[in-house]
Amino acid sequence: MKKVLCLAGIIGVLVAADWTAGQGGKDISSTQALRMLGQPDTYLVDVRTVAEYVYVGHPDMAHNIPLVFWDERNLQTVANESFLEDFRARFKAGDTLILICRSGIRSPHALRMLVREEFKNVFNIKEGFEGKKNQDGHRTVNGWKNEGLPYTYQLDPALLHLPKK
Repeated sequence: MKKVLCLAGIIGVLVAADWTAGQGGKDISSTQALRMLGQPDTYLVDVRTVAEYVYVGHPDMAHNIPLVFWDERNLQTVANESFLEDFRARFKAGDTLILICRSGIRSPHALRMLVREEFKNVFNIKEGFEGKKNQDGHRTVNGWKNEGLPYTYQLDPALLHLPKK
């Protein structure tokens, strides 16, 4: 009986550790993502706020669909109620979607939302756009920007999140 319980515990740990991959998602590095972007029907989606996308910069080929919006009056984030609808409007269920946020915290949440729906080929850039903080609290450790990968401050209306009229 102890062997069965031990085996069940080990299987549970392995299943939990591989949950993202089993649900159609996987963590990848910024450089892996850049290599993947040459494939057909593969898109990079920045799930940061519009302000982060505009003022901090973004990968030059990244669509912006915010997971949350910044509420200036209350100084807090609020959910993008049309997040899934925005994805459905731009992408097909069979597309390969690579998600990026600031430091790899928000994009896994977005990934889980998408794989619960019809999107199954979803990847998360684990270190995000700006990466982790160094010992002084500055985001210089890793991430898309710190890896020297292409990014811009230029805005392409076809890639921007635009409010519905």
